[in-house]
Amino acid sequence: MVSRKKAKGKARKAAKAKKEEEEEKEAHDESSATAAQRREQEGAEAQLQMQRLLIDSLPPPCKHGFDPFPAGHICDRFVRFYLDTCASSDAPTKWTGFGARVVPLLEALDAMEDKYPEVLYDSSKMKHILTYFSSVGTQQILDGDDDAARITSAVIVIFEEVIAFRVQKTQAGLHIQKMLEMVNADDHTLVSFFRKRITCSCLDKKHKEVKSIKKMGLCNNKTCPLPDRKVERSKMLHCTRCRDAYYCSRDCQKAAWSDHREDCKERAVENAMFEQEMWIRDQIQCNRGKFVSVLVLATATICICLYYIVAVFHRLWLIGRAEIGEVLLM
Repeated sequence: MVSRKKAKGKARKAAKAKKEEEEEKEAHDESSATAAQRREQEGAEAQLQMQRLLIDSLPPPCKHGFDPFPAGHICDRFVRFYLDTCASSDAPTKWTGFGARVVPLLEALDAMEDKYPEVLYDSSKMKHILTYFSSVGTQQILDGDDDAARITSAVIVIFEEVIAFRVQKTQAGLHIQKMLEMVNADDHTLVSFFRKRITCSCLDKKHKEVKSIKKMGLCNNKTCPLPDRKVERSKMLHCTRCRDAYYCSRDCQKAAWSDHREDCKERAVENAMFEQEMWIRDQIQCNRGKFVSVLVLATATICICLYYIVAVFHRLWLIGRAEIGEVLLM
């Protein structure tokens, strides 16, 4: 018969062995959970690295030919100030129709003449700025925001007109008709406008979709009976005096004459003065070329005469020297 003391010892050993077994099991379970958690974390990190690798392998978004402005560059400040001025304009509350869209752009242009004339009248800086707006308008079309792209196209027209009128001096004034047409442009005209101004092919697919749409122009008669005053551009008539107003028919031209008369007169005077200035400039350039030719010929003639005079004096000097030598020898 087992003694009580031995029985207690066996019981203690069994309890101790069971406790060690439970602790070992708990440790095993804990290590398994930790390992599983670690494997899950490593898997998540690996997946994140793969995603980053995939993102890095994708081509960057197309800038449509725009080279971003350096931080703090004057062109960047110019664009921000112009857009802020347009956004803060109260013209939309005073004007309706096309005026509500175009007037804020023209008012902002006046502000730019006072704030950044060194940019506005610098063709190289303005070309860089135009690539920005061309890029923005292209992306707006790709995003389906055609109305915003129309406003952007009008901004481009305004700046191109300023460059042609104030910097390059190739036209008599700003053509408001172009701006009005662009804020109400059809899809074909809009896409073609930006497609010509970008260096990428991002709008090629869109152009194929809209090229069957007829390009429309805007009748200058405010009471034109046509829907939205739009008429097929190839059928439009223009005012032969100012060459800036277009109409859908002779009737609309007559109906709009009372409103157009003063503007037509002013633009006709500007055109006449511009053509006279261009003629004078061409004459000066032409006469300058003739003057240069005459000057070159006269200079060449004088040089030849001087050459012969020097040659004669040199010959006489040699003869005189020879005669003096003969006298001395005698």
